[in-house]
Amino acid sequence: MGISNTESENKKYEKQLSEIIQGELIDLYGSNGYKSIMQTMMKISGRKEEEIITNYDLFAELAEGVFGRLAESKILGPIKLEMLKIGEDNIHQKQSSEK
Repeated sequence: MGISNTESENKKYEKQLSEIIQGELIDLYGSNGYKSIMQTMMKISGRKEEEIITNYDLFAELAEGVFGRLAESKILGPIKLEMLKIGEDNIHQKQSSEK
């Protein structure tokens, strides 16, 4: 059996989301900072890095635990903007393919 279209789209979205999260954290804190943040989040949650960076809700909850009030404005805000952009791109792609 092949992978359904929905599963394929979910994997694509998860990959894009992980790239956004990684990119934002590395831009803000560098690669060593990213590693340190991920280690802390993995220790707190008992989850693997891939699970954290492909699940926005989990990431947001952990980010608030690690960064407190700064999480929303400094980290989550820019990530939400990027997520909206990929959401809009997906909508435009679907509309183009339906024509």
